[in-house]
Amino acid sequence: MASGASFQDLLEEAICSICLDYFQDPVLIPECGHNFCRGCLTRSWGTSESEVSCPECRQTFAPRSVLPNRQLARVAEVARGCSRHPGEEGGSFCPKHREPLKLFCKDHETLICVVCDRSKEHKGHSVIPAEEAFQEYQVGISQEESLRRVNKEKVTHWFPDTSFFSPSPPS
Repeated sequence: MASGASFQDLLEEAICSICLDYFQDPVLIPECGHNFCRGCLTRSWGTSESEVSCPECRQTFAPRSVLPNRQLARVAEVARGCSRHPGEEGGSFCPKHREPLKLFCKDHETLICVVCDRSKEHKGHSVIPAEEAFQEYQVGISQEESLRRVNKEKVTHWFPDTSFFSPSPPS
């Protein structure tokens, strides 16, 4: 991965190129180095048991040569946990289209994928890249925090003894 890679790029490395979901029981094809879910790979073979080809690069290999990839299984497990937020189905991937949520619809104030962006539901909406939206919201939050701090300083300047603002303890 390039040095400019993002967290989203890292999460995408834990995705099977066949099912487009996080790896389940990933296996490595030693001949070419590609990884797939065990189930996805065996389904792609069909009934062939002698020599099969990699779904990605078409290099041939013996089905018995695939190796379990436990490290990738752990990475996929961590990625799955990182991409999901409490109460949110699908995490950082569109639950409808299984595409990365790379855009932000300002009208609905939600992350959307490129397919959703082209849909009737978001037609004519103000849509920006998710990273740009994140930066805008961060700036907004920082400005709000600064404003609160300034207001607090003004209050303490005009009312140095703020104890009368606090409720007095019962006697």
